[in-house]
Amino acid sequence: MNLPTICDSSKKLRISYLTLINYMAGIDGQLDKKEISLLSNMIQKFSLSEQDSKKIFIEQKFSKNQIDEIFSHLKKDNLHYSFILDLIAMASADGAILQPEKLMLAQISGLIGLTNDEFYNLINFSQATSNIELDGCIDPMYQYVITLFFDWVKNKKVIWK
Repeated sequence: MNLPTICDSSKKLRISYLTLINYMAGIDGQLDKKEISLLSNMIQKFSLSEQDSKKIFIEQKFSKNQIDEIFSHLKKDNLHYSFILDLIAMASADGAILQPEKLMLAQISGLIGLTNDEFYNLINFSQATSNIELDGCIDPMYQYVITLFFDWVKNKKVIWK
């Protein structure tokens, strides 16, 4: 199964996607160096220009309707799981997922249709694996859990208990 990639989407959607990611990064009131670095890497990966980057880094507020609208475009293009994963990566980039970040993540997970159990398993998974060195040797059990997680994300067939 080949999942779509945001890089194949319109420039407008890529900018909206990253602007919301930036919004998540600053929702706790600060933009950490790790968050800026992650966002800069994403901008480069998404093949966006310096001018586009300036649009993304402008501090913005989003209403629920604006988030819903952007999200509906992502869902239409089957990018909603990628989006929640990128949001979680951004929220945990500074080492902890704070309450304002959890609230936004919960809102987005509701739009995806995740149950509360699935949402909390996803958060717990991201926090448990955030310190794994990917260049080093990964414990086989961690590798198994990571594989199950991505199977669930891709196919939504993994049942979390």
